[in-house]
Amino acid sequence: MPIRILIADDNPQVRTAMREVLEVSGEWEIVEAENGEQAVAKAQECLPRLIILDLVMPGKDGLAASREIATLLPGTPILMHTLHSSPQIQIEAAKTGIRKVVPKSEAAALVSAVREALEPGANHVLNALPGADVVQTEADRRRAEDRIRELCVEVITTNDDAGLESKLTELRDALHRHVEQFRARLVEYPRMVQRRLRNGVSQSDGKLGIKKLENPAAAKALPVTDAAADEPPSSPPTKARNGAP
Repeated sequence: MPIRILIADDNPQVRTAMREVLEVSGEWEIVEAENGEQAVAKAQECLPRLIILDLVMPGKDGLAASREIATLLPGTPILMHTLHSSPQIQIEAAKTGIRKVVPKSEAAALVSAVREALEPGANHVLNALPGADVVQTEADRRRAEDRIRELCVEVITTNDDAGLESKLTELRDALHRHVEQFRARLVEYPRMVQRRLRNGVSQSDGKLGIKKLENPAAAKALPVTDAAADEPPSSPPTKARNGAP
């Protein structure tokens, strides 16, 4: 019995192309939906083994449809097939239960993602929060920055024209990855600040070594600079001997 796959996209040409790619690649029965509302309804009606959603659709978009389907059919893998792939989209998609975001420009990647999601035991979120494929550790980030600096020096100083093209390609790819990592960090920054504020920690705590005040009203009494805060209080003036003022 063929495996039933539900695809949702508001563009009929895209749906046709997806159907052709998927039907050729496996024994899969394809069910189509034109928007998010239809996707939710047909998911309940057809009970597919896998669902593929576009991001931007009229009425209910792919994220909203995924959130609803994940509640109605928990455990059913959902993929997102979109032109708008980015670290932020991956993070938001993972929050709604989407297993993986696949760019529309990569037809082969869609087939691979479908096969991977249908494998037995593949019930994990492939793009785990926060942006597993784009978020680096601090050590990884430092190594990437060091390599970018090395490549810049090599490109500027090399006399090997044959090797210059490969160095430029490596530098371009390294810069692209670094920019994507930075964008992912920016996406997480507002949530990080909100968590710190909820915990009663200011942005300065833990970074500049500034201690949190027990009494916020006492902030007005603090000196402007940290150096002044460390100075001992000056002694009160004393009268000089022999009655001098």
